[in-house]
Amino acid sequence: MMRQILLVARKDLAVFFRSPLAYAVLTCFLLIAGYIFASTINLYQLVSVQLMQSPRAADVTMQDLVVAPYLQNAAVVFLFLLPLLTMRGYAEEKRNGTFELLLSYPLGEGRIAMGKLLALCVFLWTAIALSAFGPLLLMVYATPEPLPMLVGYLGLALLATAFASLGLFISSLTSGQVVAGVTTFMILLVLWLLSWVRELVPQSVRPVVEAISPMDHFSPFSQGVLTLHDALYFLLLAAAFFWLTVLSLENQRWRRAT
Repeated sequence: MMRQILLVARKDLAVFFRSPLAYAVLTCFLLIAGYIFASTINLYQLVSVQLMQSPRAADVTMQDLVVAPYLQNAAVVFLFLLPLLTMRGYAEEKRNGTFELLLSYPLGEGRIAMGKLLALCVFLWTAIALSAFGPLLLMVYATPEPLPMLVGYLGLALLATAFASLGLFISSLTSGQVVAGVTTFMILLVLWLLSWVRELVPQSVRPVVEAISPMDHFSPFSQGVLTLHDALYFLLLAAAFFWLTVLSLENQRWRRAT
């Protein structure tokens, strides 16, 4: 079973790394992430003098002023760039006429979906690992706490995995890459905006908004706080859209068989 999943993942990874779009997305993400990190460091230098004069300076850490804002902005960058990757997952297969060949393989829909999700996640995790170069420099020139930084990057990886699962599900529903990309972006944008509108909704509805808002669940990770509740949210979100993708593939295989 694992061998078949890895076979699909290896094929998709080979397609990723032969695609100029994948390198363009990776380059854009790293450049934007580097700019955000440099801007955050400059802001930290400006406010550090003021903090030294404040009695609450001891309560403010580099995690609060540098790492957390950097990770939160990196998550927003994923919101814009990730649909460019997920839209190709199944829509490109349908456009190129290889989707029928994929379904003809002696593989279950679950293994196909898992292989594609694994390939995309490996690409995203690689991008996240490369973006950690800047914060790692803090270990050389400053004294941030490494464990909260690792927790923050774990949260970013979980968020990227959940977003990737959602995007691949949308891609499985259509043969148009643009439609898949725009739809995925709109859904992610709505989910992101939930963290902004929670103050505008009635008090009775606010817990529901907070429960489904990915940014509210990611915020503790960016602060270096690991909770089972927030980790389960991203894992369940990824699992739910993975299951929906499997159902979508099963339905399409059945329709082609009839």
